[in-house]
Amino acid sequence: MASGDLLKQLFRNYTDHNTPGFEAVAQQIIAEERQKNHHVLASDLQRILANGSAPHSPSTGSGGVGGWQNGRFHPLPRNSEEESGLLEIRQPDRYWPDLIVSSETQALLERVITEVRRCELLETHGMRPKRRLLFCGPPGCGKTLTAEVLAGELGLPLLYTRFDAVISSYLGQTAAHLRKIFEYATEGRWVLFFDEFDAIGKSRDNVSEHGELKRVVNSFFQLLDNFNAPSLVIAATNHEGLLDRALWRRFDEIIRFDRPTREQIPAIVKRKLSAFRHKKLTLTDDLLDQMVGFSHADIER
Repeated sequence: MASGDLLKQLFRNYTDHNTPGFEAVAQQIIAEERQKNHHVLASDLQRILANGSAPHSPSTGSGGVGGWQNGRFHPLPRNSEEESGLLEIRQPDRYWPDLIVSSETQALLERVITEVRRCELLETHGMRPKRRLLFCGPPGCGKTLTAEVLAGELGLPLLYTRFDAVISSYLGQTAAHLRKIFEYATEGRWVLFFDEFDAIGKSRDNVSEHGELKRVVNSFFQLLDNFNAPSLVIAATNHEGLLDRALWRRFDEIIRFDRPTREQIPAIVKRKLSAFRHKKLTLTDDLLDQMVGFSHADIER
């Protein structure tokens, strides 16, 4: 449990109506529980602090039918032709220790977390927190994992977009599906994640693309520009060169994910084998040299 001094300070800040102080102490308590490997408790506390809601219903897991937000159950939007879900709600179970990125990327992500947590304070001073992130880089280098970690650290469910259901062969239906996604995301606080974003964000200058895809890109611009919910929006692509140029300026931060460096490889292997009992792990220089150029996912395999 949290130390007595922290609990006393928490109660003092509450009775003094010191919201920033209350939140700061609450974050210290959550960090303590995380260090003790009490991840379920820490996640529940973070979720309560973030949106004042009880833990989400089990029905909100991958493949579920909907989720609870603000005391109401909201069924997931569905594909109009096949009646398949456009979204999955994933309960995050990844946190900072699961992430191996450069120190610069780590610092940037931590700043995003801080700004989202203190969004009300920033807004009272006329500033807007970073809420739109674009992840770029080769496959298997941690983009999806990072979205899960941000969701876990914020105590928010991950709203995962299923592009196999979003893309439609019928005129106008893809844009309609995107509208349903943003309308659903308005009903609460989430980490809204668009994986394989180049599927809908391709450049309108590409002569090989038909007019319908250009209308989809325009529709996405309008939906994103008008989306004011207190959620974190993340788009990820393996092919940033295909994206429409107008998309770049709509994101607050563009974060590049590269293949791990030689120095990062041992940490990835150690994390992968952490569940197994073994003697001190040592990788030979020859083995490290062979792994240079592999993605995170390739190394873990």
